[in-house]
Amino acid sequence: MAKQKVVKFTVPATSANLGPGFDCLALALNIYDEVEMKLSDKISIQIKGEGEKELPKDENNLMVASARRLFFEAGKPFQGMEIKLKKSIPVTKGLGSSSAAIATGLFGANELLNSPFSRDELFNLASHMEGHPDNAAAAFYGGFVVAWRQNGSGKAVSFSPPSDLKIVLAIPDFQVYTVRARSILPLVWPKEDVIYSLGRACLLTAAMASKKSDWLRSACSDRLHEPYRGQLIPGYEDLRKMGMEAGALGVNISGSGPTILTFATRNLDKIQKIMVDVFKKNKTKCVTVVTKPSPHGVKLR
Repeated sequence: MAKQKVVKFTVPATSANLGPGFDCLALALNIYDEVEMKLSDKISIQIKGEGEKELPKDENNLMVASARRLFFEAGKPFQGMEIKLKKSIPVTKGLGSSSAAIATGLFGANELLNSPFSRDELFNLASHMEGHPDNAAAAFYGGFVVAWRQNGSGKAVSFSPPSDLKIVLAIPDFQVYTVRARSILPLVWPKEDVIYSLGRACLLTAAMASKKSDWLRSACSDRLHEPYRGQLIPGYEDLRKMGMEAGALGVNISGSGPTILTFATRNLDKIQKIMVDVFKKNKTKCVTVVTKPSPHGVKLR
């Protein structure tokens, strides 16, 4: 009997929006889910780490649903699979856990079927499943990504961020669901606010592409979603103000929250302490993580 093929790979956490880049900009982070996957006649999922008690371990798991979709697109019957997941990406914290699950299912199933689809095709399928392309782009391409839709297809371009750039994450012990974070947004925005955020989104892209970390201090401000979503995060305005005063280059909501992402090149310990203290003052516990951008998206290991 032939030995069953096992695919081993990693998929990064992602942070979308990045201040003014609402649904268009994202960043892959140096935090990874580690996956082993093989075909089976049933569904078997083992999860260790983040979400191990909360995530479904049957056909309702997003990894399985994504793998099933890949098989359908390839015209192949799907019976089941065994998945072993060492999960480091926090769940429902604005760090791309859902995108990672979709990328896991699509990429792993594609490898098990001997790669009938290209990475670009997998990304496009993931962007349709998510409903927007930013997190999916970062999960598949890594680095800093600009993502958009063109004629119904997801498109993206990836840049390597400045090499000295560090990321401080403050991850509070509550959840902000994407549906809630979107429902709080206005239906229309003043023209001045749109122009303000467009300019800074362009500057943020230029800063990343040109490796100009110092430009981020002007680039990371937003008027389209953060003033509204910030209301869902206790102490957010203090976090922004005090973080910038401590030397941060930008302080933003990661995805739809509640995680706070801070760009910095110095004073990392001081910034972490401020984040913890501000959340504590607002009767909220948080953990902080210092990381950096990931140069790659989902890949074999």
